[in-house]
Order: sequence, then C-alpha cells, then structure tokens
Amino acid sequence: MTWLLKLYPPRWRRRYGAELTALVAAQPFSLGAAFDLMAGAVDAWRHPQLVPPAVPETKGDVTMIAKLMQLKCAGYGPGVTSSDKAKSAAMNIGGTLVLALLWLWASWRFRDSAYVLALSPMTWLIPYLLSLRHTSMKGRSTRAQVIVISSVTVGLTAFLLVVAWISDQI
Repeated sequence: MTWLLKLYPPRWRRRYGAELTALVAAQPFSLGAAFDLMAGAVDAWRHPQLVPPAVPETKGDVTMIAKLMQLKCAGYGPGVTSSDKAKSAAMNIGGTLVLALLWLWASWRFRDSAYVLALSPMTWLIPYLLSLRHTSMKGRSTRAQVIVISSVTVGLTAFLLVVAWISDQI
C-alpha cells in the first residue's frame, strides 16, 4: 500500500514520507486502510499549513503521524460505534437490494447488453463505498469523503464500461 503515498503533496512526503512508509509497510493490506490513506491524502492537500517548512528531528514521528492522520490501522482515529456499524450494514443491505433490483430491470430491458452485465459489480460496490462514511472514513471531512468515494466509484464504473466495450468489440 506504500504506492498510495504518492497521492500526498511533495512537501508532505518529504516531511513525513519515510515515517509513514515504515508504518504502512508494517500493516497488512486492507480496503479500509487504503481508503484511510486516500482520505488522508485529500486532507493533506486541503491543509498544507499542517506541514512545518523545516524538517526537525524525526524521533517519535511515526506515532505523531498516525495520530495526525487518524490512521485506524495504527490504532488512532475516531471509534466506530455499534450505531455506526448498524448504519453501515443498513446502507450496504438496502443499497444493494435497490441497485440489484434496478440492475435486474436493466438486464431484462436491455437483453444481452455487455454494458449492463459489466456494471453488475456496482450493485454492491456503490453501497459499500457509501457505507464507508460510517466506518473507515468516519471522522474525515465531508469533502474528503465525497472526493474519495466519488472518484473510486467513477473510476471503477469507467473501467467496467471500457471492459464491456472491449468485450463488445470482440
């Protein structure tokens, strides 16, 4: 997941990059941690004043960075309550049911459409991404949540449509 650190501003990477790389490299890959790092990158771009211009002694920076970035994978960040978990589950289940019904209608309406078939994973991915507001991205700014969730949704949708287009050409 260290490649996600390239999303951070250069000044931020010069100051905190080595410490965060060490912290992230010690963690197993998880979608929650990846979204956490992407949201942290959005916040780092939005709040450049949090990075001091001089690079002081780096002793203890790993802990400070984990606290500053609210990295849940390092034990920091806002806690997820049982109410948050219930909201997330309701959003996942309800959203998946609604989008699955919409997808079933579209697949019946546009029979044998490679595009409709390619979009089938989005019936559960979109609700999952939206539910991250209550779990992995809790405590992040609304702007960071919107940017991360919408960019991942648009990127995956575009990728799936390109795959459908290629399969339609074959």
